Amino acid sequence: MPLNRIFDTAPKSFGQDDIVGNIRSGMQIDGKPVALQEWRVTTGDPDVAQVISDLYGGKAESWETKSEQSLQVLTEASSLHVQLISLQANFALWGRANTPIRICDGISQQDDANSPCACPSDVKEHKEAARAGTACQPNIRAVVRLTDNPDLGLFRYSSGSWQLAKEIGPIEAKINESDAPLEGTIHLEMVEWTTKQGQNRAFTKPIITLLDE
Repeated sequence: MPLNRIFDTAPKSFGQDDIVGNIRSGMQIDGKPVALQEWRVTTGDPDVAQVISDLYGGKAESWETKSEQSLQVLTEASSLHVQLISLQANFALWGRANTPIRICDGISQQDDANSPCACPSDVKEHKEAARAGTACQPNIRAVVRLTDNPDLGLFRYSSGSWQLAKEIGPIEAKINESDAPLEGTIHLEMVEWTTKQGQNRAFTKPIITLLDE
């Protein structure tokens, strides 16, 4: 539903269809979310972590997590060339245990009755309600291969960016219409501005582009 409407053999052989890690744009520091300017990759496989480190800089290190992806690499790359295997974008209101209470496209709910969306129709009000936990938030999920080493396996990328949600519709449509993966990039762009009170603010904006655009 578019928004606009193991491996111990030698030589080492990674399963091309295995999910081997996640590509992330942030992390927790002292219990608070922090946006990063370069991509962070997490995995449970030391060999995958080493390949990521060799390709994009940074070093493999352990991090505190309850998931199986106990290794992370804070890369030196703000752009990654990827093969986009799949992309799904919607809005979701999340409950406990990270399960969705409802899913919508901003107009209709994703249910058997195709019920009208329960979120505010005004974007500003929708954002405020989402921050308060009473409305759906952007839920963008992609599965990619790294063009620099496509045989390494599949990586997941997810984002809750409102700006990306606004722009992703045409890209999602092209990927869904294609019979083969599409070449593209995922990029982190730093956005800086000064408030009326003179305070400097900044955040990183994720951008997904197709190479044929």
